[in-house]
Amino acid sequence: MSARTSARFHLILAAVLWSTSGVILKSVPSVHWIAIAGLRSLFACLLFLPGLALPRPPARVLVPVVLLYSVLVTSLMGSMQLGTAAQGIWLQYIAPTLVALWVWLVQRQRPRPSEVAAVLLTVVAVGFIVAGGSGPQHEQSLILGIISGIAFGAFILVLKALSPIPPASVHLWANAGTAAIALSAAAALHVPFPRTAPDLGLLALMGVGQLALAYHFFMRGLARTRAVEASIIVLLEPILNPVWVYLVVREVPTPRVIVGCALIGVALVAFALAPAREPAARAAPAGDETG
Repeated sequence: MSARTSARFHLILAAVLWSTSGVILKSVPSVHWIAIAGLRSLFACLLFLPGLALPRPPARVLVPVVLLYSVLVTSLMGSMQLGTAAQGIWLQYIAPTLVALWVWLVQRQRPRPSEVAAVLLTVVAVGFIVAGGSGPQHEQSLILGIISGIAFGAFILVLKALSPIPPASVHLWANAGTAAIALSAAAALHVPFPRTAPDLGLLALMGVGQLALAYHFFMRGLARTRAVEASIIVLLEPILNPVWVYLVVREVPTPRVIVGCALIGVALVAFALAPAREPAARAAPAGDETG
């Protein structure tokens, strides 16, 4: 197997592992999403422990990283649990659009036609998803999904300031902080925690395999792959996520949600294929974090 083929294989493995978040979450319906987020990050720290030997991000940057990451992953878990896994995972991917808007409005960089088209597609997509359901849980899922997307976009921008810091160190501290914040919040709110060994085992699998091991494969693949190619390959994550959920729990999004998710996918491809800007203007490859 050539080095390039091996890199693609590792990216596919990462995307497949990331894509299992929805089906694992839907398999523990009795556990609250805040507790799920906290335990997921706690177990992920087991594989990120080598990051202790690496330089730690400065506190002035580490604090916003931890806060953004905790909001990102916790709201994602809530969006997928309260609504369909499809709308939860795809709403997180409005992040590149938000980064593009930041670049245009704050950094005053002129948008390219492909970026304008991608932003418009994302806006229309969110409209379809909003109209794709009704009721309090759908509304809560939408709000949490959009919060997750906003946090993801901000997380991407903050990561640019951490480029000299080893990613393994960043993810160790981000997950450790998230575990502390989410588990403390879950305990204070008296939300349901896992009560059986199988439920706890699934959450351990979610943290170690779906999150940490996927990150390991992603970084190995990214090292020998162009960012554009990596961005497109890991789009398998949001595509496969609702597929696994359907196969296991028979959850089917409404047609409008499906259309909205598809439009976000097209927008992400448009972003990936757009000519590269300066580093601050480029969104990180889809999936470079969270799943």
